[in-house]
Amino acid sequence: MNEESLEFSETKLKTFITQLKRSFVIAKKDLHIYYNKPPVLIQGILFPIILFIALTIGRDVQPIYVISGLMTMIIFLTSTSIGPIVFPWETARKTFERLITCPISVKTILLGSVWSTFIYGITFSSIPLIIGMIFLSTELSINLVIVISGMIIAGLAFACFSLILSVPSTDTPGNTMIFTVLIKFPLVFMSPLFMPIILSPIAYISPLTYFLDIVNIGLGDTSAFGTFGLLFDIGILLAFGFGFLFLAFVLHEKTLERRFQG
Repeated sequence: MNEESLEFSETKLKTFITQLKRSFVIAKKDLHIYYNKPPVLIQGILFPIILFIALTIGRDVQPIYVISGLMTMIIFLTSTSIGPIVFPWETARKTFERLITCPISVKTILLGSVWSTFIYGITFSSIPLIIGMIFLSTELSINLVIVISGMIIAGLAFACFSLILSVPSTDTPGNTMIFTVLIKFPLVFMSPLFMPIILSPIAYISPLTYFLDIVNIGLGDTSAFGTFGLLFDIGILLAFGFGFLFLAFVLHEKTLERRFQG
């Protein structure tokens, strides 16, 4: 009985590793095809620039809040830009049907979308950090371990959130963009970008707030949540990430068949 259990466990582990490797292949495909699509460029790059100009012009914003606010906005908008368009685009081009017939699970496809949008988000959110390190290194006390750790955790959490935005079984990316705008931008404006977190109590319901606090800590500021604020931020982001991923798995399983109707 023990040998059978061990063999079963080894089989499950091999299956998991195989599916994980295939999810990276899907991620590579998504990055290659979708990184330069208009919806991705608009929501992932153009919108953060416009919002940054709109929210900072004419205001006396401290350098630490410029960097943390810009990083938060960019990583959220870029990490949720690819995921919502992959499923409708593939459904419209009938490539999703071929993909689903391959020896991969729906969860593997979803994980592939997580990896691709995570890489996309991390890449672009690193730009304001690098600029800040070059031009503001004397004004800020930067702890790269904290900042990069926060970027990784938040990037994965936001990428999992993007899977929920791709749940509607439409084959028109424009419909998904409207849906994502209605959900994403209230979260952005709810967050205390470019200002201390304590000035916006409503921000506590937004996951962006906790990444913002991590970056502020990494740039030398104190946490808005007290002595153990860093651990609190990480715990909340992990809870958001796993919650988003679990919910995405459940919702996509329910809407999968609708994508092939009509």
